[in-house]
Amino acid sequence: MTRCRPQFNLLAAIAGLIVATIATAEGARAANVPDGACCVVGECRYITENDCDKLGGVYLGNDVICDDNPCDAQNGNTCNTALTAVEGDNPFDTTAATDSGAGDPDETLCPDTYLDWDASPDIWFKWSAPGNGSIDVDTCDPQSYDTSIVLYEGLSCDTLIQVACNGDGPTIPSCQNYASAVEGITVTSGQTYWVRIGGWQGATGAGTMHLNFNGSSDPTGSCCIGIDCLVLTDAQCVAMGGAYNGDGATCFNNPCESSNVGACCVGGNCTVGTEADCDAASGIYFGHGSNCSGNPCNSSGLYTSIHWNVIGVDLLTTGEPSYTVDVYVEVPANFRIDAVAGNPDQQKTVATTTTFYQDQLGGATSQHINPAFFPMAPDLEWDSRVTIGSLNVLGDPFPSNELNEIGIDWTDFEAGGNLAVGNGTWFVLPLDEQGQSQPFIDNACQERNGVLVGRLTSMGHEAEILFEAIFQGRDADNVTWQDVSTRTISYGGELDCNGNTIPDACDIAGGNSNDDNDNGIPDECESECQWDLTSDGMTNVNDLLELIGDFPDTYDVDDLLGLLAEFGCGG
Repeated sequence: MTRCRPQFNLLAAIAGLIVATIATAEGARAANVPDGACCVVGECRYITENDCDKLGGVYLGNDVICDDNPCDAQNGNTCNTALTAVEGDNPFDTTAATDSGAGDPDETLCPDTYLDWDASPDIWFKWSAPGNGSIDVDTCDPQSYDTSIVLYEGLSCDTLIQVACNGDGPTIPSCQNYASAVEGITVTSGQTYWVRIGGWQGATGAGTMHLNFNGSSDPTGSCCIGIDCLVLTDAQCVAMGGAYNGDGATCFNNPCESSNVGACCVGGNCTVGTEADCDAASGIYFGHGSNCSGNPCNSSGLYTSIHWNVIGVDLLTTGEPSYTVDVYVEVPANFRIDAVAGNPDQQKTVATTTTFYQDQLGGATSQHINPAFFPMAPDLEWDSRVTIGSLNVLGDPFPSNELNEIGIDWTDFEAGGNLAVGNGTWFVLPLDEQGQSQPFIDNACQERNGVLVGRLTSMGHEAEILFEAIFQGRDADNVTWQDVSTRTISYGGELDCNGNTIPDACDIAGGNSNDDNDNGIPDECESECQWDLTSDGMTNVNDLLELIGDFPDTYDVDDLLGLLAEFGCGG
């Protein structure tokens, strides 16, 4: 007599199996069982080998990553979609492949081996060396075809250097006729190597590429590449632009999701990645755990937005490339700003991708800028400083400067570095006139109302400046408001030939300067002397030296004769 188990027992068994499976998976991760790429119906999943088997997938090896989806049959057909190779067997099939467009390899590195590439359809693999040593690569497979093989090294497809090639390797009974092999190729820890497989005179077919590493692998640890965590060697991590977390560190609970990455501003655009990636892109890093919510690189609040005006270029007496901006917070004409602050939830940041100019006679705020010193120290006028309303200790353009500050460490800023404030503010009292909104002209020649919050000189014309803070003030009804704004500032080529701190284009657009010849230069800045090459209103020996310095690349003998004929003009 056949016995049937009660239905509830079957359900209990299924539930127990599910729980056991979950427990096994969690236990495996807790025990740091390595993950790797798993191909499941053309999709790549980064899981353990045991989990891959349960899904009926094909496991590609521990720590093999899913970049470019190595499970996609179309991948590998170009260098940019190269499949990730593993030590051991790497199946391939060039039957449906095409010529990758990389050009025929250099056969002088393997003469008399019958490489005969002839624009062969090809498949690409990439592999990163886990340590110093050498590798052997071959296509020995008795079921395969007459292959040709090329080996390159380089960090990307744009930097490839061919290091070896082979058409026909040694004859081995267990291999197909004319299998290819390169042996004893020296490799360097962290370097990426690229294996390109084609066929003699364009032959195609399926086969297996074998890669054998001869050497000692470096220690491995978790590596944060953006928010993705991979177990790599230190050298491999650095080569991939990641942040290494130390030997033996694991990817358990993904340490890269928040603790080691943050928002990065590059050209007003926000991405999330490591601080090292941000620095490499000449960006401005917001700190670990920050994100791009609301685009912090270029955001305006409910009440405020940040604008700037380029007041001069290369103003320093040293002649070093730089640009100087006045930074304003735009608020309605009848509003005011009383404080610029940072707290643990919203840091105040004043940063540059290069360095700020800081004069030895100046200081971090407008209270430390004394215009009485300008005649003997003219660069002091362009010292980087923060403020509310007033440019200097005298209060300009107000009767006095009542600025205060508390809780701010100015050390890095005063050394030319960035300012980050997590619990501090510079402020004025609500009765101080300098907090009141005033008219100003921005870099786009737009008339606005707002409050000056800083004058900053950043070294280099390509530098970007980030200004971000909590702003607090009062509206027309004396009601307190608080807002957060952020802006990335850059130099757009503005010039100020007449030195009135207003860009020439704005002078012309606003009617402050004439431009009768429509050349974009205010007429008062142009000399009547044709050969006034130094723009000092005269043709003299300085212009002659300028011409001689660029002779004959820019000027010729006729130019020299013209300058000599005009010599003394304007003097």
